[in-house]
Amino acid sequence: MGGWGPDGFGTWVGGCAALAQGRWSARTPESGCESLPRHDGETGVAVTAAGRLDNRSELIAVLDVRGVSGGVVPDGDLLAGGYRRWGESSPLRLFGDWALAAWHERERRLFLARDHFGQTAMYYVVDREQFVFASSRHALTSLGYVKRDIDELYLAQVLISWPAYHGHGTVYSSLRRLPPAHALTVTPERFAVRRYWDMREVSELRLRRRADYVEALREMFDVAVTARLRSTAPVGVTLSGGLDSGSVTATAAHVAQSSAPPMVAFSSVPVYDTEPYVGRRFGDELPFAETTATVAGIELVQIKGTSLSPIAAIRRALEIHGEAGHAAGNQFWMLELLAAVRERGCTTLLTGQLGNAGISWTGWPTWCSALHERSVRSLGRMLRMRIRPYVPVGLRRARLAWAARSGFSRTAINPRFAERLGLQQRRIAEMRLSSRPLEQRLEILQDGMSFVGALWDEMSAAYGLDVRDPSGDARVLMFMLSVPDHIFTDPCTGIDRWLIREAMIGRLPDAVRLNRRRGRQAGDLVPRLRGSAREVDETLNELAAGRAGTYLDIDRMRESWGLIQAHDTPAAFGAAVSILTRGIMAGLFINSAG
Repeated sequence: MGGWGPDGFGTWVGGCAALAQGRWSARTPESGCESLPRHDGETGVAVTAAGRLDNRSELIAVLDVRGVSGGVVPDGDLLAGGYRRWGESSPLRLFGDWALAAWHERERRLFLARDHFGQTAMYYVVDREQFVFASSRHALTSLGYVKRDIDELYLAQVLISWPAYHGHGTVYSSLRRLPPAHALTVTPERFAVRRYWDMREVSELRLRRRADYVEALREMFDVAVTARLRSTAPVGVTLSGGLDSGSVTATAAHVAQSSAPPMVAFSSVPVYDTEPYVGRRFGDELPFAETTATVAGIELVQIKGTSLSPIAAIRRALEIHGEAGHAAGNQFWMLELLAAVRERGCTTLLTGQLGNAGISWTGWPTWCSALHERSVRSLGRMLRMRIRPYVPVGLRRARLAWAARSGFSRTAINPRFAERLGLQQRRIAEMRLSSRPLEQRLEILQDGMSFVGALWDEMSAAYGLDVRDPSGDARVLMFMLSVPDHIFTDPCTGIDRWLIREAMIGRLPDAVRLNRRRGRQAGDLVPRLRGSAREVDETLNELAAGRAGTYLDIDRMRESWGLIQAHDTPAAFGAAVSILTRGIMAGLFINSAG
């Protein structure tokens, strides 16, 4: 776990239990003074933790925490102090990106918890004899605690892009993941996981004027961004052409103190023409990113994604995560971006990963004018979205069953494997048919189930970074979910995402703030794959020679590769994303796991 603790480790051992903490002094100005685990001889409780708290001033005011080295209070001390004060209810009061463990030696009881929705990870293995946990899954697999028994349903769900694999499971049946907003208690007699925070409990917020919602969002988002700027080194920020990363960048530049370390923006740019592949979207986001960076007054670094081929990047991502993933086609630019951030001396990276269902929620289609919607969607999609809420659930499920007759032809999954699992029937039976805006937003967020934060935490450790997402702040999310849905649409023009567009007046340039088109990540993936054709061919042969063929349709992947080589179309791009690269990542994992 060297990447998780580059500045050393603290350990505590007592009887049948042991705790540890990887130390990283560059995480915040206070983290250099942190020293955990800590054991209280009076109560018999040992506590360890990792992470960053964003409501420090509030906690310092109510907790009896003395601090160290001239009164400096590390976040770990606040996490431990919060547990001493509030026990197992403390997670509700701790905002930020954190993970906590507390061992009660007299009761032989272990308590674990993860933050509401942060960039953290917690994996564990439990059997009749022992319970072992770590932020890193590699720490558990390398020590032999994890049986390499593939969870076939999990693997299938990744291959067909069915997000039901989010939650407690991993690709190995014996390795579990503690999701965000969850806590776990284990004793010799019992094992229990519970959810301590639920976004579905939000109540609708009624303010007097539309402008009041704008002011409230701006104020709350400023607080979230400011809290995540605590760093002793320059801060990096991911910047695309969209509203989410643009709002994070513009707000960070707005609230940063003159004495704060300088910020640097990093933007992925294509090296080939993306126009043939992106349809109604745009593949080159650089002009928008440059405009935002110029207005914000910060440097922009272009990430061309040429240091790793798409296939080499997939192999590197497998080393980091230890399992196949959904976004295999994006790895070449994501990993180069993280390496560039570190090379520039930044230890903190801001993102806007969770904006789609939060700060930049579009609003429900029925609130949007048909004229505007037609400008950004096809007529068929527009009509489907407007009619869908009024179609009975049974009829919608029957339509899905009819549409599913073709199976999973746009994926790399082996039809025999899918049939053996009854995958088609399972997906139809368990599919969420959201008919209300809040339901759809929670489905996008994977409320209480998402493992996006765990993936970012693993990449952070691999590149020595602390990735922070203001758009995932629990307080910001709860506020956004409480806003009445009609507020997200301009009543005069029908333009969607009205709330964030208004909140960013004077911060984001209008060319970005009012842009209605969406960007397409890795828009030049097709010509990049062609540029490494030999590597692709050799990898397909490698998959065919191993166990991968049991789970993958290698012939379909080869056919898709032929399409990618021969055609400059959105269909070729779709095949590159959902069939070829995702299939290659899954296949390489399968062969290595076998």
